[in-house]
Amino acid sequence: MRKKRRLGIGQGILLVLLVFNLLPIYFIVANSLKTPIEFATSTLTFPQVLQWSNYAVAWERVHLSLYNTTVIIGVSVIAIVGLSAMSAYAFSKLRFPLQNTLFLAVFGLLLIPGFLTLIPLYLQIKSLGFSDNYLAIILPYIAGGQAFTIFVLKTFFDQLPGEIFEAARIDGAGNFRIFGNVVLPLSIPICTTVAIMNITSLWNDYLLPSLLLNRSNQTVTMALVSFEASTGNYGLSDYGGMMAAYLIASIPLLLLFAFLMRNFVEGISSGSIKM
Repeated sequence: MRKKRRLGIGQGILLVLLVFNLLPIYFIVANSLKTPIEFATSTLTFPQVLQWSNYAVAWERVHLSLYNTTVIIGVSVIAIVGLSAMSAYAFSKLRFPLQNTLFLAVFGLLLIPGFLTLIPLYLQIKSLGFSDNYLAIILPYIAGGQAFTIFVLKTFFDQLPGEIFEAARIDGAGNFRIFGNVVLPLSIPICTTVAIMNITSLWNDYLLPSLLLNRSNQTVTMALVSFEASTGNYGLSDYGGMMAAYLIASIPLLLLFAFLMRNFVEGISSGSIKM
């Protein structure tokens, strides 16, 4: 009886938490279908007449920025995970001079606040002539994502049984073959985990793109801020269009988690990342 009571209390707490987590989703969906007057009247009620035109307005404002963001983050994250995996394998399974010193230097980069490097980074990108194009933001993203990803992947590679590598070397496999045929297949869950972490971090970044990109190459966060700043008509802002734009901008991340959640959970449970 006591166990059933505890189970009921636990389920009740989970239900309350679920409701609190679903409230923001209901809020953004309901208000994305309202007129400015309906939004000003009440933000909690669901509209009787659905204003689907808000989504057309929102799509017109963010569709190019969604494409820009997808290209920038896709290239950046693939490069981050690929380069970091090779570096982590070298730090974990190879032996070379100053190995520990170099790894400590990589780890030390995690301790440097990002805003301290904004001005030097801006000046460097301008001097290289990469301003106002994709490379202006892709290169800093690749460089900035290395330290954390290398640290996480090295921790995972350290946990792999040494017998696997010994057996591969007995079969005549070199480091490149071991990395491609042994390490990468075993590290798909953890690579998916760090990829998703990098994607969510870069997708929500506003400060760096606003400094390095022009309007034609703007990311989705820049487009949302621009939409919010430009909307308004005699004090009645187009909150319905803004909410629709927010919802459209969140759909790629929702789809990403829906398709990769299993690998993400496996990577978290592998013990390499403590959440």
